Amino acid sequence: MIRNACAAAFLISAPAFAQQGCLPLSRTMDGPYTALMHRSDVAAHSTIRPYLREDLRSLPGADTILPPAWVKWLGRAADPAKRWHGGPLADAMAGASSGEKAPLKHRTGIGGWLEWNATPRLTLGADVQGWTEALPNYLDRYAYVAEVAPGGGYAHFTNDQVQHYDWNAHADYKAGEYFHLTLGKGRNSIGEGYRSMFLSDEAYSYPYLRITTTAWHIRYMNLFAMMDNIRGAHGNPGNFGRKFTSMHYLSWNISKRVNAGFFEAIVWQDNDPKYPRGFDISYVNPVIFMRPVEYGLGSPDNALMGAALNVKVGKQAQLYSQVILDEFLLGHVRAGDGWYGNKQGLQVGAVAHHAFHVKGLQLRAEVNYARPFMYAHYDSRQNYAHHGQPLAHPYGSGFLEGLVQGEWRKGSWLVSNVFSYAIMGQDTTLGPGGSYGNNLFRSDSDRPAGENGRVRDFGYRLGDPSEARVVQNEFRIGHWLAPQSGLMLELAWTLRSETSGHAPDRVTNYLRIGLSANLHQRHPFQAVR
Repeated sequence: MIRNACAAAFLISAPAFAQQGCLPLSRTMDGPYTALMHRSDVAAHSTIRPYLREDLRSLPGADTILPPAWVKWLGRAADPAKRWHGGPLADAMAGASSGEKAPLKHRTGIGGWLEWNATPRLTLGADVQGWTEALPNYLDRYAYVAEVAPGGGYAHFTNDQVQHYDWNAHADYKAGEYFHLTLGKGRNSIGEGYRSMFLSDEAYSYPYLRITTTAWHIRYMNLFAMMDNIRGAHGNPGNFGRKFTSMHYLSWNISKRVNAGFFEAIVWQDNDPKYPRGFDISYVNPVIFMRPVEYGLGSPDNALMGAALNVKVGKQAQLYSQVILDEFLLGHVRAGDGWYGNKQGLQVGAVAHHAFHVKGLQLRAEVNYARPFMYAHYDSRQNYAHHGQPLAHPYGSGFLEGLVQGEWRKGSWLVSNVFSYAIMGQDTTLGPGGSYGNNLFRSDSDRPAGENGRVRDFGYRLGDPSEARVVQNEFRIGHWLAPQSGLMLELAWTLRSETSGHAPDRVTNYLRIGLSANLHQRHPFQAVR
């Protein structure tokens, strides 16, 4: 029993030490635990990630869910039963992208992770990794425009290569029976989908305080974070614009099969001369809705609200959904007049585990939609973004995406395929009056002029002013070397096509092979908006 438990990544099973802390935020790493949480006989709060390790101990079969390390000394070093445990992080992938001026590509990176079970109630952990990459053209173009490697920090270009780094740390404390306090630098995610319309791990890591309260059938998360606006700073951290976010999410297990969620978020900056308030203590109250407080303050802050409904069907399948509102007037929705201020997003999807009675096979289908100007704000410094990337869906706003995922795990093998078909609008000018709501980094007041010479308020629809279609397929097959560190030997293939009415068609055919670290999620789905 102890031997099997030690082989399970990140689960602490030693009787003397019940480790706290969180799993790494990576679907490659935490996917098997999600499958256990989605069982019809389990009542778990699987919408809030990264998962708390203490939640996993009661899951049936969780102590034997991942294979032992293929490299024995890596398994011993990462043994979660030890007070100190950790391991190396390394990437060494080489490949080629056909049809490009420089077809040979590579990704090299080195780093490590370490955790300390300081007491049965306190766990501290950290990881760091740096990379040098020669990216395929579509990601290289994105990194140049956004100034970031997707999810991986500021992009420093040198001799057609991109250098970037990331570091994360956390101190997790179990305060009594009901509270979990997590202070750290990292990412968080809310939702059951492959994407999230509320909060995803797309953007770079950020400093945060997370308070997780669990009582009865309810889990309530307060998340306070400090984020950066890097646009125009030219890589100088001293010039980054600082902003704060305060988010609440209430997860209610109405029954073992039905879960409802309620989300709210507020974004404000500390350097507005009209509101020089720094971190606004008014948003610390953990039990009120943000929007009434924002109105009460008379402030210009950016507020969002949303709701989710997740229903388990059969033994191991789930239907899930999210609705998010930034601004909303029912009259304009009924009129269908394309009012710019009707900012809504929607997600519907279904996921099945051990599909068709094939053990380890997961199938998913999902649709994501966001109207133009969703997540944007009239003060572009207060958009729903951090470090040059959206905080929710990678395509930002003004898109419709259909996604299909298949994944099969058996022993030390993982085979995965993700197919995405997206329709989105592309702005054709960067000058004044050029925003049709497709780029959330632009002010929603930077709209084109109407017939009366004033900015146009109506007629904004998906695909304006120029429609683009992005079709992308990501295939990978991997063999685990050290599951605790996310290390695997991997063969991966990206096939991508982008067509639009104002630019030449672009096709990417990118094949690579080598050693990869998957402690954090990769983010290959990106588009310049």
